[in-house]
Amino acid sequence: MKPASLKTYGLEAVGLCMWLGVLARVFTHFDPGSQALVGWTSDAAIPVLQSNDPVFDGFRLYYYGQDRLGAWPWLLAQAWRALTSFDWTPHRLFLWHATWACGAWFALRGLHRQVGWVLAACFAALVLLSPLCHAHLFDLGQPYGWQLTALFLAWWALTRFVEALARPAPGRVSWAWAGLATLLSAMACWTSPISGPLLLVCLGVQGSRVSALSPPGRARWRPWLSVLPLVVGIVFEGRARALFHRFARKQFGEAYRTNLRLDFEHLPENVRGLFATFFAEALAPLVVFGWILGLIALGFLLHHLRRRTLGAHSAPVELAALTLALAGAALGNMLLCLVVQHVRENGYSIRYLVPTFVLGVLAAASGALFLLGQVPVLRARMGVLCAVFAGSLVAGGHLLVKPRLENPHLATAQAVTDTLVARAAGTVLIGGYWDSYVLGALDPARRLPTVVLEGDTLRTPFWVSRVREAEEVLVSLGQSPRPETVPEPPPWLFQYGAPLQLAESRWLERVPFRIARYRGVRDDTRPVRLEPSRGFKPCETGASLTVHFDPPLQRGMLVMGAETPPEGIEVEAPGALEARLEGVAGVWWLRLTSGEQPLSQVSLRVRSGRVAERCVFRGAALVTGAPLASLPP
Repeated sequence: MKPASLKTYGLEAVGLCMWLGVLARVFTHFDPGSQALVGWTSDAAIPVLQSNDPVFDGFRLYYYGQDRLGAWPWLLAQAWRALTSFDWTPHRLFLWHATWACGAWFALRGLHRQVGWVLAACFAALVLLSPLCHAHLFDLGQPYGWQLTALFLAWWALTRFVEALARPAPGRVSWAWAGLATLLSAMACWTSPISGPLLLVCLGVQGSRVSALSPPGRARWRPWLSVLPLVVGIVFEGRARALFHRFARKQFGEAYRTNLRLDFEHLPENVRGLFATFFAEALAPLVVFGWILGLIALGFLLHHLRRRTLGAHSAPVELAALTLALAGAALGNMLLCLVVQHVRENGYSIRYLVPTFVLGVLAAASGALFLLGQVPVLRARMGVLCAVFAGSLVAGGHLLVKPRLENPHLATAQAVTDTLVARAAGTVLIGGYWDSYVLGALDPARRLPTVVLEGDTLRTPFWVSRVREAEEVLVSLGQSPRPETVPEPPPWLFQYGAPLQLAESRWLERVPFRIARYRGVRDDTRPVRLEPSRGFKPCETGASLTVHFDPPLQRGMLVMGAETPPEGIEVEAPGALEARLEGVAGVWWLRLTSGEQPLSQVSLRVRSGRVAERCVFRGAALVTGAPLASLPP
């Protein structure tokens, strides 16, 4: 074996060992039970629930109930489960998630023969030391671990495709790179549609460099064919999202469309809000430094382009183009966040800037080496310089990583879920968004069909019909370290058109969870006719609603779904002995007892309105018969 081959294999072995060391640290420090993450939340629970899903359809193309996070990682997990009966738990899914996220090491290595080592090591240091990266690259509910690795891999494949097209006689290898670039571009864009514009920036810089260095004629324009794989990836994502929308609207009556409209009318407000978020992060100065170095690299490239001396400086030109591409992609993500309405509606959350921070820090690392390479004595020792920097970054990451601290919330949630399954397997679980999926996702057999209280963020519309058919329903009342602070559950609920009667208010208690049990009263429920049938606003002064009973009733409980409390509502029930309205925000119940003649209707009128964020009335149902026997007088 030639010495050069031995050196190459040795370097690859060293790189693999370094990567395995970083991966081991990630496995042991940033798992779902670690305090380094946001914690075990319903956002993180959805991918676990989705990975154990036996159904493959258009709704499963994206994160349940959202069209912004492509679901190919969880579709692969579903397929593996279908083939092997493998149960996905939070820790098992984390291993798959973290391995892919750390795979960015290899993609970054491939972007430059020498500086790629520093980029990979810089990424490793980020994932080990930056709390921002801990919280968002390894959180199961966030797309950035999947997105960034797919983006770097697509960038690497597109760069190789560009270079192959620039050869005098592109062969089959070019089309092999084209196929790989198409696949990886589609994966990156499917994970997040933001990936398309970011890859376009990177490809534009690299394509311009290769085209400028190519001889005049057809060879100079051939590299621009490399945009085709990216176009295919962008189109694929658009078609997949359209299929998701059509399927969701047809099956569930809602398209689950994210608001990605442009928001230029709020641009000054967006600039203030997003830059306040940006500069609150400790990595911001490094990103700004990366942007400055990107401008210097742009000036360097334009200077040599004007003088037509790019070919004579191919090594620094390549590194300057890499710096410019990283800085441009970081800035591009920032600009997209400034003009998309969805970011403003979510309070300029720092999670939208994760690609900006990662790409910006990498631009700073690449740009610093580009500047050092302008010094002749250092340029000759660039390989040694990169090796020292890469080794120092990885070693520093291992030495400075904070000790793992246990977050007991996941273990507690697992124990509660195990109890629920043991006592009530097959029973529907309802709760607020943050209190329900954290439990339901922890049973891989999906024996706790989980939905949220009506009006909250519903991710599992395919289980709504189970609520209407249920004989019993379990309700997660909230999470609090002080159980006495959890409000008592109301005696009635009205969920998805079904009235539910409280059976046990403390069916299960384990801090911070408290579970109540409700009975379904479908067999004792009568439909009613509402006038108007829709559009009643319970917070608008003068609004009225008439409920018609057919046949007329002697005694009953009218259970209604309304987002506001019933204060200020006047009841008109002529001839009734009793018409007592009670309730809380979410549900009203009206106890009715007729006089000499059965009641054929009752009217509700808003005497004094109020300002309410949600002024929604969801319907009503009349309960009669046996459920009324247990009511207090």
